[in-house]
Amino acid sequence: MSNVYEKLRERLDMFPQGFPKTKSSVELEIVQHLFTPEEAEIMLFLRPSPEQVSIIAERMSRDEAELGDVLYKMSRKGLILRFKASEEEIYYFLVPWMIGIWEFQLKNLTQENIKLYEKYYEEGIVPSKQNSKVAGFRVIPIEKEIQGSSEVQPYEKASEIIEANTSFAVAECICRKEARIMGEGCDKLLEACLTFGPAADYYIENELGREISKEEAREILLKAEEDGLVHFSSNHKDNKIFMCNCCGCCCKALAHMTKYNNLGVIAKSNYYATVDDETCTACETCVERCQVDAIRVGNDLAVVDTDRCIGCGLCVSTCPTESISLCHRQPDAVSEIFLDQNELMQAIARDTNKEFPFE
Repeated sequence: MSNVYEKLRERLDMFPQGFPKTKSSVELEIVQHLFTPEEAEIMLFLRPSPEQVSIIAERMSRDEAELGDVLYKMSRKGLILRFKASEEEIYYFLVPWMIGIWEFQLKNLTQENIKLYEKYYEEGIVPSKQNSKVAGFRVIPIEKEIQGSSEVQPYEKASEIIEANTSFAVAECICRKEARIMGEGCDKLLEACLTFGPAADYYIENELGREISKEEAREILLKAEEDGLVHFSSNHKDNKIFMCNCCGCCCKALAHMTKYNNLGVIAKSNYYATVDDETCTACETCVERCQVDAIRVGNDLAVVDTDRCIGCGLCVSTCPTESISLCHRQPDAVSEIFLDQNELMQAIARDTNKEFPFE
């Protein structure tokens, strides 16, 4: 039995994002908790690209109807993805641990499994990202703070990301939810994770989130900005399917910066904050708003650490003296962004010496 779970771990580790082995083997505890032996065996035959049940059944030499029922139940448990092109045309495929299986456990969290997930994050995920050169997430700056820039790109504008989609869902932030269940964290907006298109459909069908309108999506972004949350999406230009709103105290992505001082996991926006020395009153409002500890006050003046600043604009939007503004980064300091999800995954795969997609 343990052998199939080790094979499952190895298969999930084939993703560019990885599912690395740890000394404590906590990852095996996790997969044994989530997968039955039969489900673990089925995972070895699935691929990261969508396939119909008939193709998977033929590969496994299994009855199509019976396998279809198991695959559907696995997708409902958040172990694999299900994509419905029509009532008759349904596809299934593998997803990584992050972003994927872990986030899909949103409705199944307990103090017991949260402890396992947190342990694995610290022992497995964090060390594996220490030398990352390709960022999977990208900061989306507060739009009103960059309106005057002639160099603003469509992928930097939350409104254009929203406008490019027709279906929307919102879910609770798994990072803040985990923290609250453990009696920690903050009181910032919980229902804050937006998904679009097929991702929204999956969240709605699996009751991980609720369907919302385009206008509600915009309102959630505004509320997130008021609460001091950083907008994040995937680090590519086209066909974005999610937007997170993250805090520095709970968010796993930001923790790479705030807790582990790994600045390479997140692609900064094309902007950075700068302070007007003449009007700054050192009130420290910006210090409180900054989610990555990039601002300090000394000698009666706020000072921005541009190496840490991610260009989110949270400090700009609430400065009482309007002493902070976002400036465009020089071309050699702009974080690399990729055309689409496939190009991003290929880049991460090269960075981690893996092949993607795999068979």
